[in-house]
Amino acid sequence: MPESFEQHFGWEKQKSLEQIKKKKALELVQEIEEITKRMAEKGETIEDYRRIIALVQEIKNIYEKKIIGWQLEGKLTEENVLAEYQAGGEVWAANFSPEGDKVVIGSGDGMMRVISLTKKDGQGKPNVLAEYKAGGAVWAVNFSPEGDKVVIGSGDGMMRVISLTKKDGQGKPEVLAKYQAGGWVWAANFSPEGDKVVIGSIDGMMRVISLTKKDGQGKPEVLAEYKAGGGVRAANFSPEGDKVVIGSGDGMMRVISLTEKDEQGKPEVLAEYQAGGTVRAANFSPEGDKVVIGSYDDRMMKVLGPKNS
Repeated sequence: MPESFEQHFGWEKQKSLEQIKKKKALELVQEIEEITKRMAEKGETIEDYRRIIALVQEIKNIYEKKIIGWQLEGKLTEENVLAEYQAGGEVWAANFSPEGDKVVIGSGDGMMRVISLTKKDGQGKPNVLAEYKAGGAVWAVNFSPEGDKVVIGSGDGMMRVISLTKKDGQGKPEVLAKYQAGGWVWAANFSPEGDKVVIGSIDGMMRVISLTKKDGQGKPEVLAEYKAGGGVRAANFSPEGDKVVIGSGDGMMRVISLTEKDEQGKPEVLAEYQAGGTVRAANFSPEGDKVVIGSYDDRMMKVLGPKNS
């Protein structure tokens, strides 16, 4: 008799972490064997060797306990809280550094803070490695791909790129670039190469801003912009960096090209979807062939993509 979902789930919950680790490691070893067999039959490639190195590292990570057996955790409690920090206002944004050893947060007290997950202060609390006071609530904060900068969007309508390695004349983190939008900056993210940022603001605009090129007034050059029918709450680059996905107050998700123009010379809209309310979250899949959105009024998460995805 086939086991029920409940029975199967219960059995899975009783598995030891060691069993889970062995199963995962075996899957990776099998992939290595398939690659080496293909190399023997069809010839060696750099990509094959790179993949083998990555797989070996994954196996090493498993046995160094760098992965967590979420299957065994079930409902999390206060015992699972690994670090915490009390900000001076609502925490609107929080993201890990690329290495995972730090987090950056933005809060209603107008502060951006980079907090260590490995170092403690004199009171045993996570050490604040850097902080910056914006002119309004900090709605968006994200690390650069290298982890040496953060981009913030705030209630004073400013996007700022802040260095975590350079100080200004007052000993504060240096502002490497800034851009004044037409209102609150709700979304701010780096491109995969880290040479651009995309922002979304309450004025309904999505803008892609260069961190390497200046306009005639010495300000960061706006490489592309798109006017939505409501405030832009979400804006993210595709994995290749040639597209952005945005979510806005008009209930629309749009995928916008950064390489193709429409008849009016504006960035071409490659795809759009009408959700049941304000789209507050929108992100590409790792392959870039799908997007996930979250909308406000209808409380829906939807994954969208071409029919053959």
